[in-house]
Amino acid sequence: MIIATKNFESSPLVARERAAGELVFFEEDDNAVVGRLNAVVEGYDPALHDGRRVECWLLLDDATSLWLLQTVGVPEAVRQRADVFATTAADMMAKSLFVRLPGRESPFPPLDRVPIGRDSEVTVHLVLFGTGDLVEALALNAALVAHYPNYCRDTRLRTRITLVDEHVLEMRDRLIQRYAHLFAHSYHRVLDLSDTHPQCQLHRPLYEGSRKDFVDVEWEFVKGDSRNDAVRQKLSEWAVSGQQLLTVAICHADDVTNLTEAVSLPQGVYDAQIPVFCHAERADLLHLAQQGRTYGNVIAFNREMADLGLIRLLKQMGQCVNYVYHHCFSLAKDAPVTAPAHIDVTRLEALWAEVPSLPKQYSNIFNAMTMGTKMHSLGHDEGDGQAYYALSMEEVDVMTEVEHNRWSLEELMLGYRPMTDEELKQVEGDISLKKKLREEKKVHYDLRSFDDLREDETGKNVNVYDMALTQAIPLMLKTCITD
Repeated sequence: MIIATKNFESSPLVARERAAGELVFFEEDDNAVVGRLNAVVEGYDPALHDGRRVECWLLLDDATSLWLLQTVGVPEAVRQRADVFATTAADMMAKSLFVRLPGRESPFPPLDRVPIGRDSEVTVHLVLFGTGDLVEALALNAALVAHYPNYCRDTRLRTRITLVDEHVLEMRDRLIQRYAHLFAHSYHRVLDLSDTHPQCQLHRPLYEGSRKDFVDVEWEFVKGDSRNDAVRQKLSEWAVSGQQLLTVAICHADDVTNLTEAVSLPQGVYDAQIPVFCHAERADLLHLAQQGRTYGNVIAFNREMADLGLIRLLKQMGQCVNYVYHHCFSLAKDAPVTAPAHIDVTRLEALWAEVPSLPKQYSNIFNAMTMGTKMHSLGHDEGDGQAYYALSMEEVDVMTEVEHNRWSLEELMLGYRPMTDEELKQVEGDISLKKKLREEKKVHYDLRSFDDLREDETGKNVNVYDMALTQAIPLMLKTCITD
């Protein structure tokens, strides 16, 4: 069942889903979508449907609505009767741009156009022009995906996300308000180019100096535009830098502005074939411009690429992630923690229903979003079938730390925070408080650097769960995509 706002009525996405037999409801706005969900749930009894919950896809308009569902979730009475997944058109576009999975071709070059291994000195840099929900969706989804092994060797090698707009300070304030813990523990800087003598204002992580850095994405907010000389100079330098992989996205509110900026960036951006993603609901003029040699790296994206097919696949993969978690936690106390030998797909839905909250379901899906990126970082080529689905123990060790870094950012984004020094002392005196603080206050003992991870209630270091999930990547990919 799909419950969507009226803005999706003419969407090809809905037409495809209806043709496949999906039941669709249209509502006036996001509040009405939630109202419809409540009405559906009120009249639904899983006992009359073999214990299965009703699957509800919520297609929302506003980023705030999505943020609330991802961080707060739905009431328990709703969760017990409905398997809910919420998204927006902007969120689906962002996932289509940045998520890489074997067997799914994409016209959009990945952020990591070359494998970024542990010994690499290269970092990913995404520059976004504009403000609004689309920019927010692209920034957040890029932050969820762009995690690489070289940060584990050198914590200065962070992914950078730069937002440029005349109103970027409002955007920064909104992001910090929604994702307070993420930005409290991240490096982020502000540069106001309207000042006569611009000065960089740098925010440092809350525990810098007393705890090792564990957030591998940094942020930059630049008050300016693509016409500013300083911005253009930086774009020219970044385009030819041998130490970063630059991607640019133009995401203003109207197509004309986006097209104008996309074809008037510094010449060095085009000469270096830097990917320029241009949001354009009508891209006829851009396609005309692409016939020339200069603008072949400018690629349009729009709502037509919003596809529930990718979201459905990510959900299935998230269910496999949950299966692996369940397998690990179900092992005997003294048993070694390893990935399962196979995934029983007949159990996925039942185990998924046991996930205690909607935010925890998103956590599993966010993990699934990075599987293709992780395999690419290791240099695995999906064209080499047998080798692609095999990981050495050395590769597992490398990507286990990457997985912890990815998880840390995700948890901060979902509203969890590290413990204060006082809370750490309390848990170290009584490990049972770990779960209590996590569930009641969203305070997580494991939000720390990988090499500082501690034992849990079972006496095992929690890094074994990251290791098992990493070992299981080939199995999960084969289960959902190849087999």
